[in-house]
Amino acid sequence: MQFLDGQFRAGLEGSDQALELRTILKATMQFDKVALVTELADMRALRADKDTPLDGTIVDPLDILQLNLRFPISNIFGRDNEGFVQVGRFTMDQGNRRWVARNRFRNTINAFSGVHASLRDGKNGYQFFYTLPTNRRSDGDLLDNKPLPDNETGDVHFWGLFYDTLLPGAKDHLETYLYGLNENRHAAESSLRNRLLSTGVRLFRNPQMDSWHYEGEVILQTGVAPARQDGAGAQTQRAHFVHLEAGYSFSAPWQPRLSVIYDYASGDRDPLDNENNSFDSLYGVPRTEYGPTGIYRAFVRNNIDTPGLLLNLQPADNVDAFIKLQYYSLAAEQQGWRSTRYRHPGGLGETRVGTQLETRVRWHIFGGNLTLETGFTWLNAGPYMDKIGKEDARYVYLQTILRL
Repeated sequence: MQFLDGQFRAGLEGSDQALELRTILKATMQFDKVALVTELADMRALRADKDTPLDGTIVDPLDILQLNLRFPISNIFGRDNEGFVQVGRFTMDQGNRRWVARNRFRNTINAFSGVHASLRDGKNGYQFFYTLPTNRRSDGDLLDNKPLPDNETGDVHFWGLFYDTLLPGAKDHLETYLYGLNENRHAAESSLRNRLLSTGVRLFRNPQMDSWHYEGEVILQTGVAPARQDGAGAQTQRAHFVHLEAGYSFSAPWQPRLSVIYDYASGDRDPLDNENNSFDSLYGVPRTEYGPTGIYRAFVRNNIDTPGLLLNLQPADNVDAFIKLQYYSLAAEQQGWRSTRYRHPGGLGETRVGTQLETRVRWHIFGGNLTLETGFTWLNAGPYMDKIGKEDARYVYLQTILRL
């Protein structure tokens, strides 16, 4: 259950609430050298108002989330390497889940149809996929929660190459990757096509007690973006994203871990030129770094400039919590606030959106079969929100996860 007091989206006022339900049934049939994986998912919303901002990230009634054949592979480049190839419809997690992810907090889950291969050789891992992303669909009004079969139209092709390795010293990890996204918004109009190449590298050290940890990631995006309006030519895509993090884990009661974090995702600097600088976050999840999704979802990896502090706590073996403080500004004033549909081609003279304070507590009981989670987020309005006539927003949720 979730409740939002202080609607910050364009054209909406007041408060909102929704009860999101996600029911998943998964079965795996193992044969001699192949496994058949089937997963059904029903993801719906109840007790929402007609103006509640529901979309495909919240509602996707009863459908097939996964249906694939999974083949084990081994000794491809020599001895002691193993992995798998899966063909059909499936879900994926890669790296830190910023660009390719199976959603956990968000009610609906990304799925893809195609082929996905993964191989691990000691300290090295290799992945390749070529897919058609699944379109989440509902029949009629989303408030009615009527199923309509999800599909893959072939209008969007998403592929990737991913490599990870453990560097000498066994503490530092390196990931590098290349993702391609080819999207036809209208088959007859070449100027309405997305053709993006995203190339990135990530270097990190995982947290350990009485030790420093860090993470640095840079991704560059090039290619062609759709025309701004009918009849205009396609745009050149030049966008980028940077994540920096450093912190220390203390050997003390509640095992505190303090981190300094910084994220920058480019926005379109000049909406009137022939270059698009608006960063596309592909199929990743924003929840881990920018707050809850659901009916909140104030920020995504697009047009943001945000430093912050994060404190992780472990009060008990089966309880974890965090407190996060972030200062949000627009990377490009002219583009506006992506998640709220506010755009300002002429600019407003302000980029400071506001300050977000987020807290979360999770309690894992019955051997992890039941998880109780609650959180509170407060968005303190800054000068930008003042100019667009928006005040503070407060969001609270309670979530229960039962695993059988």
